Amino acid sequence: MNRNSTSTFGWPRVGWRAAVILSASVGLAACAGSVPPPTAQLGASAQAIQQAERAGALQHAPAEFQSAREKLAAADAAMREDERTQARRLAEQAQADAELATVRSQRATAQQAASAVRTLANPNAGLPNTGMPGAAGRTPAASATAPLAPSGMSGTSTWDSPRTLEGTP
Repeated sequence: MNRNSTSTFGWPRVGWRAAVILSASVGLAACAGSVPPPTAQLGASAQAIQQAERAGALQHAPAEFQSAREKLAAADAAMREDERTQARRLAEQAQADAELATVRSQRATAQQAASAVRTLANPNAGLPNTGMPGAAGRTPAASATAPLAPSGMSGTSTWDSPRTLEGTP
């Protein structure tokens, strides 16, 4: 019997490299089955999508909202195929997209409210300005009358007397 081909117990000799490869593959196979299903992550993603919808994401952030819904559907499909790692990853991405849609919707709503407050605080902001403070949209009374005589002059003035074509009174 060849001494290099079997061990003392009659088992075939295996090199240390083969033993490492064998134990690594057994370890990976054990880890693959121990990934817990991402049910909590799927639930959190679904709640984030509902919150985004309540915030008005359909109107203010439709691309992010649609992306979140598609990724959640893909995560559900991955769960049905027992691809737990892929399902978790997709559910996390769906939650991130839904949260982004919520933030963008809240931002748009806040900007609209700020604009409404500015309009209420300054109601004449949209009217044309005539150059006089506080006279927006109104014609000043002084512009319709003749100019006043300069102060400090007594008697008749060239301002008060009518003129003829030759320029003499």
